Parts: sequence; C-alpha cells; structure tokens
Amino acid sequence: MAGNQLKLYEERKERYIAAMELKKPDKVPIRLQLSEFTAKYAGYSYQEIYYEKEKNIDSVNKLLEGFDLDTITGAPSLWWAGLHDATGARYLKYPGRELDPDTQFQYHEEEYMKPEDYDVFIENPTEWILNNFLPRLHTEFSTPGSYRANVSLIKGAFGFATQLGRNQKAWETWAKEYGAVPTFTAFSKAPFDTLADTLRGLTGIMMDLYERPEKVRAALDVIIPHNIYYGMATSAGEMEFPLFMPLHRGAYPFLNPKQWHEFYWPSLKKVIEALWENGKRTMFYAEGNWTPYLESIAELPSKSIVFHVDQTDMAQAKKILGGKFCLSGNVPNTMLSFGKPDEVRDYVKGLIDEYAGDGGFIIDAAAVIQGDAKEENIRALIEAAREYGVY
Repeated sequence: MAGNQLKLYEERKERYIAAMELKKPDKVPIRLQLSEFTAKYAGYSYQEIYYEKEKNIDSVNKLLEGFDLDTITGAPSLWWAGLHDATGARYLKYPGRELDPDTQFQYHEEEYMKPEDYDVFIENPTEWILNNFLPRLHTEFSTPGSYRANVSLIKGAFGFATQLGRNQKAWETWAKEYGAVPTFTAFSKAPFDTLADTLRGLTGIMMDLYERPEKVRAALDVIIPHNIYYGMATSAGEMEFPLFMPLHRGAYPFLNPKQWHEFYWPSLKKVIEALWENGKRTMFYAEGNWTPYLESIAELPSKSIVFHVDQTDMAQAKKILGGKFCLSGNVPNTMLSFGKPDEVRDYVKGLIDEYAGDGGFIIDAAAVIQGDAKEENIRALIEAAREYGVY
C-alpha cells in the first residue's frame, strides 16, 4: 500500500472505529450504503453490473475516484446473476433476463417452506434444505441426487468460491489504491427474518403466528445457533469492523408490539449478544420505524451494536440509546432522490448540530441508496458533513 493511501486508510479506520466506540474522532465519519447508485454513476447498466463481475467491481473504482467516503460497502450488486443462472434460481429476476436491462433485480417471494415442513425442518434443517428447499428454489435441483442436480451443486459451489475470491482481491485493491475502509466484514440476520424472508414469506409467517405459534418458536430456536455461527464464519476472524445485519420484518408495524416481543426480539437478542461475546459488533440496520422498541434495544450490552436510524424517531433514539450505542443515519432517501442540494446540506448540518456533539455518530442515508439518487445531492451530503462535522 502506497504511503499516502496507507495513511488515508488508517485515518479513516481510526475515525470510523472511534465513533463506534462512542468517542469523538477528528471528524464525523461518512458511511454511505451505496448500491445501484454506484452503477449509475459509473455509467454501467444494471444488466452489466449484475452479470459482468469486472464492471461491478470497476464501478466502485470510479466511485472512489469521485467521492470522499470514510467507508464503503463494496460492489453495488451482491447478486452475481450468472451464479444464480447456473443453478436455475427461481426467486430472483434479473435485467437482461426477465427484466429490462436497466431495471433493478427483483425478489420473487413465495412460500418455499410449506406449513407441513415445520416438523422436518426443526428435526434436521440441513436435510430438509437439501431434499426440499433447494429443489423448490432452483430448477436445476428439481430432482435431488440426479446427475443434473449434482452438477448444479458443483457449479454453484465453484461460482460462489470464485465470487468470494474475486471480491477479496477487489477489497485489497480498494484499500491499497484508494485507502478505502470496509463498512462491515461479516453478515447475519435476525432469526425471525431468516424464517420470514426466503422460507415462509410474509403471508406464510403472518398466518403461522396465529395458526402454529409453537412451531414458529421451535423453528426460531433451531435458527439461532446457525445465525450466530454464520456471523462468526463470515467474519473470518476479523473483529474490528462490524457485522451487517439488515432487519426486515421487525419494523413497526409489520408485527404488533405483542408479537414483536414474543417472536422477534428474544431470538434476535440472543444472536447479537452471542456475537458480542465473541468480539463481533453488529450494525443494527433498522430499516423502517423502530421507535416503539427502543427501550428493549437498550437492553443490549453497551457498544455491541451501531444503531442505524431510518424512519425511527431520531430524537428518541438519541435520548434512549445515545451514550450506549453509536447512532448512524438518517438523511432521507427521498431527499437524496427528489430534493435539492441546499435541502440536503441543511439537513446534514441539523443532524450534526443536534446529534453528533458528544461523538458516537456516523452520517449516512436513511436506507440503502438506489439508482434514483441525484449525484449533486450525494455530493452535497459529503461536502456538508466535511464542513460541519469537524470536532
């Protein structure tokens, strides 16, 4: 790593970690969850970044050349379409395949796990996944144990390993040539989201809460150790940067408070606490509104999470969680897409004035930044943060 870039990397890293440790860094860190915006800025179509790995990575090179960011989340697309094509994935639709070339990928939700599957899943989830889940998700796995299914498993495993290797090389380049710091270095989910996203789907899980609540609780108990293990495995021993946990079904009012406290929170809390006991902090990416649950979230160990504010009441988050957890967010995505640069600057200044004074704050958009965000508004956010976010 060249001397200047090494120095820049260390400065950004120190700034980011200091904020997560509730300290005052030299500046308020800038962390933007940029996805399809990166492709748009780099001049690539969505089809290109989903299917052509080199263009997906190169779009980040162009982003780093054009914007002063303390941390980055990586390539704009986590979903390498060719890998999913190789296994005949039913649950994702891609531009250039089912969709127009510049249409963002779509998740096709179904009840890939049936109500009658609960007992088998609880007894042996791995066996159920191989015999039932994968054949429903992938056309190439339709007949488990067949030649076609076995070849597809090999293609899928090879493709995934290839993707991981290429990503690792990209991160080495971003750090060495641009002084880029990773936003996170691992991934996991809330157990309820694991069950409610790809397995039962929203309709299925909502019916289960009324028709078979005991099965839901038993399934969550099975998922908890898996999600702890997955978080630590994807950490690969790296403990300085947080684990990314996108939280989907826990926002109010997906569940009513009684359901949240009974089904969502206990299993999520166990995962976060176990990760922290092993030295891994969680980026609690609270999409939607979590205001009704802030008191419960405050029960977590100090500094064990970075609480990301989307539509949660920022003043309440500061009042209840401030001083115990680093806060991040919450520049509205609608403002970045439809507002004016002066509006963005004023909003960023207000956030910093109100919530960053004691340290423990990271500026970010409220949610993942999509392709409809305006470049001039992203620049206004960064410029305002640099101007007003100096301690």
